[in-house]
Amino acid sequence: MIKKLSMMVADIDGTMVNEARDMMPITRQAIEILHAHGVLTGIGSGRPVDHHMLESYENYGLKEQFDVFIGMNGGEVYDRIHEWKDTFYQLQPEDIKNIIELMKPTGLNPFIYGHNEMVCDHMDDMMALAGERNHTTIRVAKDISELWAEENHKVLFRVPDNSRMPEYEAYAAAHPSTHYQAFKTNPGMLEFQDPRVNKGVGLLALCREMKIPASEVMTFGDTTNDNAMLKEAGWGVCMQNGTDDTKSLADAVTAYTNEEDGMGRYLIEHWIVPDGWDRD
Repeated sequence: MIKKLSMMVADIDGTMVNEARDMMPITRQAIEILHAHGVLTGIGSGRPVDHHMLESYENYGLKEQFDVFIGMNGGEVYDRIHEWKDTFYQLQPEDIKNIIELMKPTGLNPFIYGHNEMVCDHMDDMMALAGERNHTTIRVAKDISELWAEENHKVLFRVPDNSRMPEYEAYAAAHPSTHYQAFKTNPGMLEFQDPRVNKGVGLLALCREMKIPASEVMTFGDTTNDNAMLKEAGWGVCMQNGTDDTKSLADAVTAYTNEEDGMGRYLIEHWIVPDGWDRD
């Protein structure tokens, strides 16, 4: 365990919230205790740092805003305290076009994030549900070329049948490129991004800007796109419901899942109670 905790950053889905995307009470309490004791709190997500993410604390029932944000799997960062933001390694239009053409034989529906909306090739049930769940506008491109009209952080594909994800991962792996990499971010989502981008890159950028040693940071995650963030932090924790690869490299694994307030219980048992913060 680290000796000093200056910042805590957590993934959202499968980690900080349950499957209904609600923050459970013990996790909410733990985050508020950390904040009250001067620990910076933050989100490390594959989603863009937009107004939805900035206002998410209200949806989670938190009294205070998060301090730092890692978005687009590390492709963008935002330090709210100092109003500093940066962007890293976006895909170029030609790369986006190549990815979409590569994946066309799979029949999967490509989409991108842009200008506070999701833009897709065609509307389907999964896109409609995603828009409703994330409170985000879904727009069908007038022409497929609109998806590569400008540089972007990533291209995403929702997989309707999770059991086929290994098939799509293998297909992408069989067509490697130095310009992009494919990875699973949940059982039904395959994403393509610049190979230099990961949440660890974003975390280290925030640490440099805020002059906080990475050794004083605790991170939480549940799957592959969290691995670099857990490795770069002084203490990386994987959820009990996490994937085997993430558990294998984490410093610790929670005793409870995200449905059982695993993150909050871990913080209280391993940091808040030992430091006596629960008695304040």
